Amino acid sequence: MIAANNNDKNIKYDEFGDFICSLGIKNLPDIWGTMWDEAQKAYPGEQNMKFLTQEFISEVNKYLKLPEGAIDAFNIAVNIIKNNEALARLLWLNHYILFKDEIEGASNVLSDKKPVRFTFPDFSQPDADFSREGISFSGMFLAVLLISGLPRLLKFYGKHGIPERVILDTLSDIDIWMRDYYDKNKVWGLREFWWIYNHFSGRLFRIGRLQFIHARFTGDLKAFRNINTGKVISLSNAGIKFRTDGLVDGTNDIYDPEGGWVSDYWEDENTVRGNPISPLGYAENRTIELSKKEWKEVLSKGSPVLDVHIAAGSKLSHEACGESFKSSVEFFNKYFPEIEFCGFMCTSWLLDSQFQKILSWDTNIVKFQREFYLYPVKSNDVQTFERVFNSRPDDIENLKAETSLQKAILDYVRKGNKMHAGAMFLLKDDLKHWGSAIYQKD
Repeated sequence: MIAANNNDKNIKYDEFGDFICSLGIKNLPDIWGTMWDEAQKAYPGEQNMKFLTQEFISEVNKYLKLPEGAIDAFNIAVNIIKNNEALARLLWLNHYILFKDEIEGASNVLSDKKPVRFTFPDFSQPDADFSREGISFSGMFLAVLLISGLPRLLKFYGKHGIPERVILDTLSDIDIWMRDYYDKNKVWGLREFWWIYNHFSGRLFRIGRLQFIHARFTGDLKAFRNINTGKVISLSNAGIKFRTDGLVDGTNDIYDPEGGWVSDYWEDENTVRGNPISPLGYAENRTIELSKKEWKEVLSKGSPVLDVHIAAGSKLSHEACGESFKSSVEFFNKYFPEIEFCGFMCTSWLLDSQFQKILSWDTNIVKFQREFYLYPVKSNDVQTFERVFNSRPDDIENLKAETSLQKAILDYVRKGNKMHAGAMFLLKDDLKHWGSAIYQKD
């Protein structure tokens, strides 16, 4: 067991691991062992960690705008950790791993350096031990760890002159996801740690209605633009197995061994040939040929783009989304001029083109997805049901529809259909056409 001496920085990892396991925390990440000695040499003592004070919680809430109940949970959690040396050292270890280095810059996401990611262990036993305090230990431990990195993030924002409105909007995700945790568990906590770590790494910015991360395009396709007409056509990369319906084989765990087919792609100095992807989000089992004299490649897997995420908590206003896209270009040009990107990508349940069959065309969802070139990705209906119904039950027959969206989905699914996620791209040069459904209007 760890001795109650916060000045001792030479505690062996094996001793610490035994003690943590005695708390019921098992399957410790390998990186904890790798970084333990280095982190403990810098250990300041649990009473000297500024982020384990009520003053710190109060100060950071000027940016987080959390409700009183969440702040109370933070104060309970930091008091528990501060008065338990093992938990304090555990928090410090993770803080050291994740936040000791300065943020290198938003452009760093395109380097070969892989971001730190690891699976947090099972905290079920500490959760039971601390339930009497009215908090989720696992949820609040991660929340405390996350906000311990806020000073580093604010320094990065200050260095680049990021506007306060963007800072507050970006950090509002913490409030959104802590409220979601409370609604589902009736105690305060945070589950989406690694998602919000994007914010705290200076990678993600909320600009108006939408969130943007500089990334590389992940779609298995190549897009070409006609140099005379401006029309865009995309061709599937080779080796992708599709079903008869043009969706990726295995979507909704449904495979098509008899009617399925595999895409092909070929090119030489003058021509490209392959299977087209419809802008409505499915692959076509036919081959087309494009002349390189008339068609220029404008997007492929690995191209620099802005990865778009749709924040919860607000309506998907078509006008607001258009302004968000346009403002994102202005934002990155002004604050990160070194960053280049040719367009945008997004994967979401909202990009299932089946919504164009079951919803009217004046709905926000349909108007939103019609602005993009949709393409298929292997997915399922879990996210759809989680976002629309809060969960995906085994038996959907007992689900009740209270909104028009819920009714439309249930009516469609009960007829034997399957919802799924979809993906999109939008080329930066086509932003000027927002409102015209430039890719789908034909």
